Amino acid sequence: MVETDRRKLRFQWKAHRLIWNLSGGRLGRKLLGMPVLELVTTGHKSGQERKILIFYVGSENAPLIVGTNGGAAYDPAWVKNLRANPEAQARWNGKWRDVYAVELTGNDHEEAWQTAVAASETYLVYEKTATRHVPIYRLDPAS
Repeated sequence: MVETDRRKLRFQWKAHRLIWNLSGGRLGRKLLGMPVLELVTTGHKSGQERKILIFYVGSENAPLIVGTNGGAAYDPAWVKNLRANPEAQARWNGKWRDVYAVELTGNDHEEAWQTAVAASETYLVYEKTATRHVPIYRLDPAS
């Protein structure tokens, strides 16, 4: 992905976050036709709370989040955080939930990838630009 496209994407997410935060997550549940959730992880180095807004696909009961990082050559920070500590919180459809993030592998990963591509062909663009395996996580309800 071209750097100017990444800058536009970052700006778009910053504006979206402002609307999301001002409305307490009631506005901005979708961006570019895709559903959005807020993910709160624990920083893998700092131990500090880290919040991001991210697209999700799949089931409302166990949404899938895809670590494309806009096609960058490295995993997003939230992937590193979930690998270190898969217990997190997420808010979608206005409701907070405790979740346990499961990194998908093998057939589960492939099925999830097809679900993502069906939701948005942009994932195919990211797959072509990324020079790494793109991680996908399922957010299961914490027990």
